Amino acid sequence: MHRRSSRLVAVAAVGLLALTGCGKKDRHSNGSDGLGGGGFISGGGSGGASSGASGVPTDLPTDLPTDLPSGVPSSAPSYGTPSDSPSVPSTYDPEGLDETDGSNCNYDPSTQQLKYDVTVTNADMTRGYSYSVAVSWNDPSGGLIGYRHKYITVLANSTKTVTMADTTSYSKRTSITCQITAADKTPAS
Repeated sequence: MHRRSSRLVAVAAVGLLALTGCGKKDRHSNGSDGLGGGGFISGGGSGGASSGASGVPTDLPTDLPTDLPSGVPSSAPSYGTPSDSPSVPSTYDPEGLDETDGSNCNYDPSTQQLKYDVTVTNADMTRGYSYSVAVSWNDPSGGLIGYRHKYITVLANSTKTVTMADTTSYSKRTSITCQITAADKTPAS
């Protein structure tokens, strides 16, 4: 073990001497002691002329390449040109009330039937929608006498008319009003 550590110390000392330049005579002599310098190389002091920057190695190889390679190595795999990414569906307004229209508001007191025709127009050229439509029938004072909800699917660039109907216990012979109260839409699957 003692022999191994002695070798390590010797190798470290030789390495230190080689790196610092200790032991070389007449290389960086400053002429003040006549011994040729020795020790660590010091930069710029007084006395003696210096032949270049102090401590900069002068024996580096000069034939090393300085530019980076260009192009792709021939062994690199080719993946081709990327294709267009899948199209993202455009956004839509879930409120479809302005795409609905009602007609033929009807109440038959003898059968107690309420009817109302609802037309849904889908102007989207590429996508169909499912409309959640609600209709209410009201008496002259605004009181609710009937209500019906229905899902209506309309294809792209199409119009669909359905008859909403409800039965009521209201039996007065009077005029009533019909109203589309909601028409929410979602993309049809």
